Amino acid sequence: MVLRSLILCVSLFVWLTSAPAVAAPLSGTYSSPLGPLTLVEKDGAVTARIVDGKKNPCGFAKGMTVLEGSRLDDSVVGTFSACKVGDGCTGVSQGSAMLLVTKNGATLSGAVHLDAGACKTILGGDSIVLKKGKRSSATKPAVPVVDKAPPRARAEKLAADAFAKYQQDGNAEAARASFVEATKVDPSYAEGYIGVGMTYKARDRLDEALDWYKRALEANPAVGDAYYNIGCVYAVRGDKEQALRYLRIALLNGYVQLDTLLTDPDLKGLAGDPQFEKLKAGQTD
Repeated sequence: MVLRSLILCVSLFVWLTSAPAVAAPLSGTYSSPLGPLTLVEKDGAVTARIVDGKKNPCGFAKGMTVLEGSRLDDSVVGTFSACKVGDGCTGVSQGSAMLLVTKNGATLSGAVHLDAGACKTILGGDSIVLKKGKRSSATKPAVPVVDKAPPRARAEKLAADAFAKYQQDGNAEAARASFVEATKVDPSYAEGYIGVGMTYKARDRLDEALDWYKRALEANPAVGDAYYNIGCVYAVRGDKEQALRYLRIALLNGYVQLDTLLTDPDLKGLAGDPQFEKLKAGQTD
């Protein structure tokens, strides 16, 4: 179950300007679907290069740069490259990436937008996870696994019931307890974390809302609603640069419709910004 109703952020009337915590510096070897990568951060610029030119599944040369981006607080935005896979598919696909830095820099997870045409890429989808200190043995595209075991079913029911009741009575605290319980029943159920974040945002507790939305991306970097909701929180806080980063990747990967950008009151602080006006026009370059 995906709580699509959560994608429209709850309107807030208090503008907060507190800065988010700065994550740890990035450096070292990280696992990835492309094999081990060496990440280096210098003066805000982040690069990732292939460690082993013989064993990576794409056959990329040792030292080839597959990620070039810039660091802003807890996120890295830039360009990511991966090989195409499938019958008759060859070459490199390149596109935008938005990675959330978590666990003191030990994990980067987020969305990518690679234009591979009719082909697929080694990533197997529109998300990626990089973990520090572990070598990847993956030689096939990563395929998201949907857990249909009883814990997932119980978590989905808890979240669905909580959201339905919240729509009826507006009791954010009662709904929050059920959403939290859903994340305990199934820690990989990202929509439960989004639900918790929604209840905090409804009470103008933006720091806590942001934290839970980011936990959703840690649980599943492919859950699109979280990118949009994080962008909304940053917009309300007046952090335009971070807001535009998350909104852009949400729009690129189809996590949000253009009419939502045009009508969401949480984005009113972005009105008139040249980059936001481009996004509203469907321009993501």
